[in-house]
Amino acid sequence: MAEFEAERRMPADAEQVFAIVGDLDRLAEWMPAPIGVRPTGDGAVHADLESRGIHADGLVGVRPEQLRLEWGSEDSPDYAGWLQVEHAEEGHSSVLMHLSFLGDQPEARRHGSAADEVRQWLDDALSRLERVVAGTS
Repeated sequence: MAEFEAERRMPADAEQVFAIVGDLDRLAEWMPAPIGVRPTGDGAVHADLESRGIHADGLVGVRPEQLRLEWGSEDSPDYAGWLQVEHAEEGHSSVLMHLSFLGDQPEARRHGSAADEVRQWLDDALSRLERVVAGTS
């Protein structure tokens, strides 16, 4: 089992940031480039990771009262994640993104190229989100 987290300060209030991440139609704007995610209806999404031959359906829970997203794969209990938007000083917020790999997939190891790739994807997602937020604030 391996868990990964990354956090980034955002140049907008928590509610503004959550308006972006909570809109599943905007996932492609901030998800890391190798991962293609599209909503398929009422909290359901489809994800493609061509480099690994992964094509999976999942569910995303949008919790506006908590400024939180939670997701997981419908095909396997071995993967889950969440994103939490936190209030910070006026005009800013913080986003914490967490991924859990519970099975025997390569990402479930804390070290190695797959783990490094997951860390890069988290950083890329938060960088892309920061650019989207900066462009709308």
